[in-house]
Amino acid sequence: MPVVTHAEFAKEQATQYLVNAAFNKAVLHFADGSYLHFEHTSRSNRWARASTDSTIGGRICRSLANFRLNAKHWELFFEDGSDAEFMVHEGTKQ
Repeated sequence: MPVVTHAEFAKEQATQYLVNAAFNKAVLHFADGSYLHFEHTSRSNRWARASTDSTIGGRICRSLANFRLNAKHWELFFEDGSDAEFMVHEGTKQ
């Protein structure tokens, strides 16, 4: 059975991602209806929170090491060394 990285799991389970016009808040939705809410408005205000803990969103949130959110892309870095990149397109902005 092939090993799936955290990044592969996140990409497979993601159904929608939205970012605000300032590129400092984002929401990543998953197949089970859960989501992760991200915010990065300053050096002291950077966080990711799952909608609920016992969901895909909770599992992915617990495996996050860091994230990058800007006008070019949204990148999630995981504890297993993998990373998932979501390109920000006009249709994904809130």
